[in-house]
Amino acid sequence: MDGCTRRCRREGNTHSAETLIVMREAIIRKIVEREVANQSMLEPDVQRDDELLYLAATNEFGSWDTAMAYAGVNIRHVGQRGDLTMDQVKQQLRRLCTTGYDLGAQLNRSRQRALYDAALRYFGTWRGALKASGINLENVTARKPKHLDRETMLLWIRNRHASRQPLSYTEVCLENRAHALAIRREFGSWVKAIEEALPSIDAVQD
Repeated sequence: MDGCTRRCRREGNTHSAETLIVMREAIIRKIVEREVANQSMLEPDVQRDDELLYLAATNEFGSWDTAMAYAGVNIRHVGQRGDLTMDQVKQQLRRLCTTGYDLGAQLNRSRQRALYDAALRYFGTWRGALKASGINLENVTARKPKHLDRETMLLWIRNRHASRQPLSYTEVCLENRAHALAIRREFGSWVKAIEEALPSIDAVQD
């Protein structure tokens, strides 16, 4: 039983499992947003600049380092500043995609200016940067697709497996974010969805 489940039971199930998942996703998105904006990720700086984020992250994940790890922040590079390289732009765009962040150009021009400017510098347009990062622009919505119920999700996973398509969360999300996010929310995690759809398969990356 993980810490999230234990806490939920201790508090008398005040929050449903689905609500806790959404809370975690919101915290992770805020951490990613902070890093992409080239703000300091050092613990004292975050605690000073955004106490609410710091408290939410440490309460949910146990420590700031653990929260950063869940958000995909390379802890070894925390504190290092400088212009973004082409590879860093691609990496950050992929992380925005997999965390369910809005990928609209206008929003990111105002909220993630350093990333936006670097994307245009290397790739000419925001859309070109997303494509170069391996993101399928046909399926980038974070909203649940219509008619995608639990059984349809399981069938979709089984069909991917049968046709030997990748099953790792990151690869699926870059290809079809709408499905990947909806499935992860429905089952609590990507791994749990794979386990239910394909009980005999080896573990895949969440």
